[in-house]
Amino acid sequence: MGVKEGDCYIDIWRDADFRGESLRLYGPAEYAHLWFEQGNWGDHIGSLRVGPRALVLAYRDRDFKDKQVTFGPNDEVADLSQFKFDDDIDSVQVIDSLKIFDRLLGRDASDGSTEAKQGTRKRGKVKKQ
Repeated sequence: MGVKEGDCYIDIWRDADFRGESLRLYGPAEYAHLWFEQGNWGDHIGSLRVGPRALVLAYRDRDFKDKQVTFGPNDEVADLSQFKFDDDIDSVQVIDSLKIFDRLLGRDASDGSTEAKQGTRKRGKVKKQ
């Protein structure tokens, strides 16, 4: 069964309650900083929504450093201040949540084999909402 295009992503908004400018970050990918064509989003995220196949690790500092908070598939956070992370995220990792289980079981998700593959870092795609 193939992955439906766009199932692994995170939508971010500049303001709480899903207001203001928004952006979609596609995964699986790592975003060591949040500077995009659309501007600097580092320390400017007030709310977020996670796609149905994504697991998101958000970090307080660039390059996946300092404190971290994790969001699971379909999580919606209207106000990141409840996590003390409003306007405080500087890097994110967007992981395909189903591939985590394949790795734990030692399977290659693309062909169903039991041969595990070593992970690689992948730069993400961004889409303005």
